[in-house]
Amino acid sequence: ALFGMLRGPAPQRVEQPAKGHSAPTLELVRNAVRAAEGDISAAEVAEQVGVSRPTAQRYLSYLAQHGVVRLQLRYGATGRPEHRYTLSG
Repeated sequence: ALFGMLRGPAPQRVEQPAKGHSAPTLELVRNAVRAAEGDISAAEVAEQVGVSRPTAQRYLSYLAQHGVVRLQLRYGATGRPEHRYTLSG
């Protein structure tokens, strides 16, 4: 239990998606992150799954809120940081 506390909260299982999210699309997005070697962007997920980038971003944000994926920011020389995702745990 002590080691579990040090690692932080366990990722929640997302069985039923929130209103506005479909279970099949949620599973496709999760599988795209799982299959990635390293981290992956919303644009890359969108291309693999066959949805728009904003849709992929919405599903990834939902998964991040539930601890299924972890959001990391990659800073470049200029502009906004790129959001990159990996599986939690």
